[in-house]
Amino acid sequence: MSFSVCWVGKEDALIRPNENLWLNGTSIKSIIKAGSVVSLTVSPVVENRLTLHHDGLIQRWTFSISPRTKRIKITGRQKPSELQTNATKSLMKLLNPTEVFACEGGTTFLHQDENFFLAVGHTFHFPVKLESRSPSSLLVSWVESNLDYLDFHTVTLFYRELGSYSQVFVDSTTLNHHRFTALDACSHYVVCVEIAGTRSFTCLSTITDPEIPKHFEVTSWNSSSITLSWDCPENLKYSLFFLTIFYLNGTGQTIEEAEMWLTDDRLTFTLSDLPPCIRLEFGLQTVCQAGLESRYSRMVLSDGNSDYSNIYSLHQSSFGPSSYTLSWEVKNTSSISMFRVYHQGVLQGTTLLTKYSVGGLLPCQKYQAKVEALCGEKVLMSVKEVTTHTGPRGVSELWYRSNDSTAVWRPSVPNQPAVAYIYELSQENGLTIESSRVSNTELPLPGLVPGKSYILNVWEECDGQWESLPIQLSFEGANSSFEIQVRAVEPPQNLELQLDFDNVGLTMVVPWSLPEDLQDDLSESRIKVKQVFQNELQELLKDFDQPVHIELDSFKPTAEPGKTEVLFRSFDAKSKEDILPIDDQLVYINSLNSPNINVRNGVIYWEGPDMCSKQSLCSPDSLCVSTLESYVCVCHRGHYDVSAFVDSAAAPRPLCRDKGLFNQCLDKVMTGGIAKSYVTSLFGGSVEVKLNDGQCSVNESELLYYFSTSQHPSVCGAEYEVNNTHILVQNTLTVSLTKEHTITRRDLKIVWKCIYPRHYVRNAQVFANMEWLSSLTMVELNSSLQLGLIMTLFRDESYISSYSDVVELGFEDTLFFQVALQTNGSFASDVLLQVVSCWATESPDPEDTIQATFLQEGCPLDHTFHWLSVNGEAQRSRFSIQMFRMPQGLPLYFHCLTNICGHDETCTKQNCSSHQRSRRSVSQMEGKGKQAAVVSAGPLTVNMRVKSVRPSHWTEHTNMIVIVVTSVSFLGLTVLSLCAVKAVLKYYEQLQLE
Repeated sequence: MSFSVCWVGKEDALIRPNENLWLNGTSIKSIIKAGSVVSLTVSPVVENRLTLHHDGLIQRWTFSISPRTKRIKITGRQKPSELQTNATKSLMKLLNPTEVFACEGGTTFLHQDENFFLAVGHTFHFPVKLESRSPSSLLVSWVESNLDYLDFHTVTLFYRELGSYSQVFVDSTTLNHHRFTALDACSHYVVCVEIAGTRSFTCLSTITDPEIPKHFEVTSWNSSSITLSWDCPENLKYSLFFLTIFYLNGTGQTIEEAEMWLTDDRLTFTLSDLPPCIRLEFGLQTVCQAGLESRYSRMVLSDGNSDYSNIYSLHQSSFGPSSYTLSWEVKNTSSISMFRVYHQGVLQGTTLLTKYSVGGLLPCQKYQAKVEALCGEKVLMSVKEVTTHTGPRGVSELWYRSNDSTAVWRPSVPNQPAVAYIYELSQENGLTIESSRVSNTELPLPGLVPGKSYILNVWEECDGQWESLPIQLSFEGANSSFEIQVRAVEPPQNLELQLDFDNVGLTMVVPWSLPEDLQDDLSESRIKVKQVFQNELQELLKDFDQPVHIELDSFKPTAEPGKTEVLFRSFDAKSKEDILPIDDQLVYINSLNSPNINVRNGVIYWEGPDMCSKQSLCSPDSLCVSTLESYVCVCHRGHYDVSAFVDSAAAPRPLCRDKGLFNQCLDKVMTGGIAKSYVTSLFGGSVEVKLNDGQCSVNESELLYYFSTSQHPSVCGAEYEVNNTHILVQNTLTVSLTKEHTITRRDLKIVWKCIYPRHYVRNAQVFANMEWLSSLTMVELNSSLQLGLIMTLFRDESYISSYSDVVELGFEDTLFFQVALQTNGSFASDVLLQVVSCWATESPDPEDTIQATFLQEGCPLDHTFHWLSVNGEAQRSRFSIQMFRMPQGLPLYFHCLTNICGHDETCTKQNCSSHQRSRRSVSQMEGKGKQAAVVSAGPLTVNMRVKSVRPSHWTEHTNMIVIVVTSVSFLGLTVLSLCAVKAVLKYYEQLQLE
């Protein structure tokens, strides 16, 4: 049922300038269509206002509609009537008997005269229907009056703006529906349809959906409150916002919901007085209201505080034959009291770390593991599961049985069906003879040369995935007591018919196809692969009875998919013109008894593995192409290998760059280049290449134009810019057609830029996680040479093995530290390192407010501290200290403030008197303003179960120091600190007073 305002007017109705009709303060005069019965839907229940300015009179009515009783309550000076006047009856004759009058039910006339009437009412058969809507569209449909004819219907769209409705769209259609698009979100529209064959102009009032709120996020949170913020929709149109609060359990399921209307314009919301260990997510919607109609946007979700306690990236980080290790991540551990680890549903233990190992398991088995994050004693915050496995233990007792030439070994677990054995047989020089996998523990090795040395590697494999470490056996081949089976040569039955390669060539079939990029005969990649194959075929025939010269003619796909024919010819190496006999070569190749070669019907078949089929062996910009004994990486089409021009031992080979473009900013030189073929393809002719102003020539290789210049601006005309923090050096390569081309219309400029910091400091980022930290601070001498400072924790006084993972030590353990200066073999090798101060924190931040200082101004403040080298007389300092704990019982991080001295400076501490110790705060304050570097290492977890040694509580050295930086006079050397160290707060203040 729909309620409407209806009116009919003749041509001269409401045409005077001061005549108008308003509905709820908006003029609807523009919707009036002379000679048609016009209707406009209105909202029930709410109070609607109608104002008519007609014939010099202003009439006002207020009406409300009850959908339940269908009664219309009308108030106004002009009394309404339910009876039609004769003039109204005459106007109603405009409607056909089959047409629907939108006010046909409960019709009440507010005004009637000879030219115009105004009424309200309802109908159950409203002919126009709103099918769907979005923030930018409306879809309406209608009931056609005559289905026998293809007629045009008229659709009109009005937009409410500045107190009236403006027509924004009109169109005709033969369909019974229409979609209006490109509309404004949360906006009031009137859709009108004039159905073909009727005199009705039926209008539907509605609103579009609102847009979603923007940037909905958590701006702050703690254990008792959480604050959210967001931005208005892009078009700034909305009535209010609707917030849904989701209360979650540990598995992420919603156990309760709460809803709130947010009517203010603060665009923030704070939920306070939260109980501990609660997980919340939030959903926010924009709401647009018109009368009783409310439209909601799509809900935008926020993880709230639930994301911080979620377990992420749970995975198996390592495995052995009897154990596996789990690793996971949590964004914030402040609400996590412990992690519980389950194996096969059984609790294995708890931990505060994000790593756990489960042992005592069988090899080659799969297991289910689960990790739970808990808040408090038993509140579950997050649960994750993962499938894990153990690996094979490996074979043992591998030996060679000479009487029947068989290798025999003993498995780790007898009769285990999931285990296979991989073997690789090679000659003593490393050349692989055969490799495969078997399921039993005996491997016949026929055809071995007696007295020749061989190497056999055997290892276990679980489920075709996980391999053990191999066991190796070196042995000599022996005469066996059984007949050795070898492949017999199949003599060609009709050599002239079978070899179609001009009767002089050989064909080898390999079990893989060449990539599409290698189909071009002239491509650089194909030429490289061709050369590799040619060399391998040369190696294959190296012991032929005549010296051989191989020329590879082509590659082409076979009729069988996935295979390639390699066509080549063999010449006498002396003359390089005489073709060698094909039959003799085939017999020789077959006599090699290679496990990867078979000769059938005059064709050589390579049956070795496709090395490129198992895993990604090459960089993303290159292709992997299998060869006879290995594989080769070649650049994609349009990419070029620049590895010969890039000075980096870590650079992959090949180093493929699109268009051959590369740039390298080194300490003393800049290099760059571009592919010649790319440049010439752009210009279509011979070109001239100039570097900057032409002072220096451009180098040229077979593939590239390239240059190598100094950082100094006067060399080769490079451009040079300097600001307060950085130096920019720019080289420009200009490419143009050569002078014989009289008319040119374009040049190509390639610009290479290198930006160098004026202070070369490289900082190791310190993250608040439980990964091992050993920070490295890089400093620079006279703008070219980099030095390094690093702090390392070793396992014992031998200083051979260092820690590289999270460490858990007890009070009885001794810590062995080394702080070292890395001069990289430079002319600064005579500088010395002095460790000034050292302290511990319970976070990776050296500026943490809670600090425990055990070395100050080169003087130990703890009786367990011992120098293991003379501080300040070398480029490294070593010391030890007994393990201790700090108030919060969290993992410890250690930091040292260092100083670098020149050869003419005093770098050693003369003495550490008791007087100096009592005045250590003053000494530290005197050091303020000097420049220094801080290096760090950690974390170390204190094992609280060890009670045999009384822990150190730092009773004799509470201090307050402020260290910012320390300066050194050596060749203008300035060492900038990794981070400024703030004031070290009081540690055990009561003990200091004592």
